[in-house]
Amino acid sequence: MSLPDDTRKLIIDIDDTCIDTLTGFVKWLASLDRLKGVEGNKITNREKLGSWLNVPDDLADLWMNEFCEFSWQWGALFPTQGADQVLKHFASNGWTIVGYSRASKDMHRAILRRANLELLFPNVFNELYVVPRSTNLYPLLLGHDDAVCVTAVESVARASAQAGHVTYLINQPWNYNFSDISVRKFNNWKEIGRELLT
Repeated sequence: MSLPDDTRKLIIDIDDTCIDTLTGFVKWLASLDRLKGVEGNKITNREKLGSWLNVPDDLADLWMNEFCEFSWQWGALFPTQGADQVLKHFASNGWTIVGYSRASKDMHRAILRRANLELLFPNVFNELYVVPRSTNLYPLLLGHDDAVCVTAVESVARASAQAGHVTYLINQPWNYNFSDISVRKFNNWKEIGRELLT
């Protein structure tokens, strides 16, 4: 796919798209001995983790909120497979890269997220927005000119497509059955890089 030269903006839904938030969350839960009865469960919905954790959705949401708002581990996450190798090529090829992290309303947490991203992806992100977890990204995405948006979450993929962006969804167990004619699915960042950088 070739984009016009003036359409070189990449919007990334950061959590579980370029940083491995879910693995950090699981490690944090394990440190608190909160993973009883999880073995063998599949994650079928990234935004509703209760059935996977064997707890009510409200409790799972409370735990995720606690992880995002208060744990130091949230600010020390690792990149998703291949993201660190591919994203630097977007930056060096003149792309503007905008990140959204639905995690917190606190400015200190935004600074922590920025520090984590700079460590993993030095000089890659031009803009970063850390917004509360319940934020509907549609109005924010609508505020951008034509862009390519990459996510691993179905609701963000829908919002991006509705906002008129080229939308890519990275395959994950929870979005395996997702199908939308306006959204292309990829297995990893290397495939996305081959699509957009060659």
